[in-house]
Amino acid sequence: MPWVGRKKIAFVPLSRSNAHPPDLVPPDWETDIMRRVLYDPDPTTGRDRSLRAFIRAASSGVADLDAIVTERHSVDQQDVPAAILEPELGARLRADGCDAAAIVMLGGPGAGTNSGFWSRFVMLEAVGVWAMELMHGLTGFTDLYAFGNDVDPQDPTIGMYDEMSASSATHPTAYTKLGIQWLDPASIAHHTGRVGSYALHAISLAQPPPNGRVAAVRIGADVPYVMVEARLKADAFDASIPREGVIVYAVQTPDPLGHRVDMLRPVILKAPQALSVGEAFVSDPISVRVTGAIPGGFVVSVDDSSAPFVSGELLSYGDAGTPGNVSNPITVGFGGWQAFTHVFAGRNAAGEDRIYAVDHDGQLLSYGDAGTAGNVSNPIVVGFGGWQAFTHLFAGRNAGGEDRIYAVDQGGQLLSYGDAGTPGNVSDPIVVGFGGWQAFSQLFGGRNAGGEDRIYAVDQGGQLLSYGDAGTPGNVSDPTVVGFGGWQAFSQLFGGRNAGGEDRIYAVVA
Repeated sequence: MPWVGRKKIAFVPLSRSNAHPPDLVPPDWETDIMRRVLYDPDPTTGRDRSLRAFIRAASSGVADLDAIVTERHSVDQQDVPAAILEPELGARLRADGCDAAAIVMLGGPGAGTNSGFWSRFVMLEAVGVWAMELMHGLTGFTDLYAFGNDVDPQDPTIGMYDEMSASSATHPTAYTKLGIQWLDPASIAHHTGRVGSYALHAISLAQPPPNGRVAAVRIGADVPYVMVEARLKADAFDASIPREGVIVYAVQTPDPLGHRVDMLRPVILKAPQALSVGEAFVSDPISVRVTGAIPGGFVVSVDDSSAPFVSGELLSYGDAGTPGNVSNPITVGFGGWQAFTHVFAGRNAAGEDRIYAVDHDGQLLSYGDAGTAGNVSNPIVVGFGGWQAFTHLFAGRNAGGEDRIYAVDQGGQLLSYGDAGTPGNVSDPIVVGFGGWQAFSQLFGGRNAGGEDRIYAVDQGGQLLSYGDAGTPGNVSDPTVVGFGGWQAFSQLFGGRNAGGEDRIYAVVA
């Protein structure tokens, strides 16, 4: 059964009459037990470190407990099974409404164990041990730490990032909280498609997360699958986690309560430590990058290169300059780019590289690309309207080295604009070509091998023409025919530069 709501737990003080070394029974043992269970302030910080405080924090108030301490008992036995008092007390405690019972002993650590209804631990053991054993009994969730017969000893366990692995009173992972119903399944994002961005709400904070955030991200429908969550030292219990950041771990069992399959460790860390902002976990086909910190969590970008692309994503490739060596793409824009009537790259007057787009209202938008998944900036509206009316729109540079935006209007004139990089500050146009430019099937800016900035055009005969722009009205040069025919067959043409710094003309075969 899940530990949801308030559970009644009986704590039974049990000493051994002939223990080696002898059990030293405290005079007010019952009060000591009740303090450990209900309210146990740290002498330095004053923070409550009791069993009840941990359960309430770890479950976000979903679980709670009532406690009773029974009369003292004693046995003449060195090694005491957890259920040793079942014949004497079991029926009575259940009839009294108890959901679980624990014998509390004296002596040294290492005594924590569970046997269904009954748990066993000692006074010297920390609250994490008490919590783990009772959680076993009340939820059925198993141990996540390493077993001696695991077949994957090279894979690290989840360690201090889960109470059921370290018994150290740290918060359970999202996987564990989900399994014992301390986390709403709706708070887990299931990553689909290629790339997604998620705001993670630290698992040690109260759940469910606020609107716009998730408790964790699951990548993959089948076992094994990957989980991504944020960990912060946000309370007295997670103060002892190894490092704040984003943890990436794999779940290797289909069982929600952690039971092993084929002796594989149920949960293993994939990244050796929590990831900070700017750090990434990469393991083909999955990458997880921490792109930012937010109050109470982190923002991550998840890329699954095995998934198909989604319509409207903006992809970024690198060209090494050799056959077939275009890199794997980065999805820098998550969707909606198919709605723009024009999209092209250029540079504004401040020397910033930008991506320009014309929206359905005819506004000219300017984006920056940080070079990582999903990190295209919010747009600046540099032109307030009317840009949808141009038949051609592209970026280039005139002979004076000025970065310009070129447009062909309804009258066939070639216009040249400057972008100051601030809202609405595209300059008044210069008419650099007086007419006929609407007849070209393709127009684009580029640079030739001699380092000259040029405007390229494909005429009605399929020739590739090269023009220079002097930057003054009507002073586009006479064209040079740089390609003698067949250029009309390409569906896309544009200029750019490869990774080796070579200026190139790119073409898409129709």
